[in-house]
Amino acid sequence: KGSSAAGLTASVVRDSKGEFYLEGGAMVLADGGIVCIDEFDKMRPNDRVAIHEAMEQQTISVAKAGITTVLNSRASVLAAANPVFGRYDDLKSAHENIDLMTTILSRFDVIFLVRDIRDEERDRNICQHIMGVHMGAAAA
Repeated sequence: KGSSAAGLTASVVRDSKGEFYLEGGAMVLADGGIVCIDEFDKMRPNDRVAIHEAMEQQTISVAKAGITTVLNSRASVLAAANPVFGRYDDLKSAHENIDLMTTILSRFDVIFLVRDIRDEERDRNICQHIMGVHMGAAAA
C-alpha cells in the first residue's frame, strides 16, 4: 500500500479516557529536517493529495474531533518511486514512466531518474565485489 495521509501528516487519536489528542505524522516530526518517503508510487491517490499542503505551504491544517490547528511541516521531502511496469521504458517520457499527477510532481524541486541498465558482466563484477567484501568480513 505505502504511506498513509495520517502517518505522514497528522491524526486525531482517542486515548483510554475517551479524550481526543493530536498526533503528528512524519512530516510534522521532521519539521526543520527531511522526511523520506519510499514507495511513493504505491500510495493511494487521496493520501498523496493530503501532503500537497505540507509540500506547498509547509503547514498541515487539522480540523477533526473539535481540534482545529495548523502544524508546521517545514521539511524537505525525498521520495522514491518505481516505474509503472517495474522497468523504465526509454520510449516513454519521465512523466509516463513515473505515472504521478503533475500537481504532485510540480511540488518537487528536482527529479532524479536512477536506471539499472542491463549489463550481465558489470552486474556479475558488482556481485562478486559485494560478496567478497562480506565473505572477507565474515572470515576476519
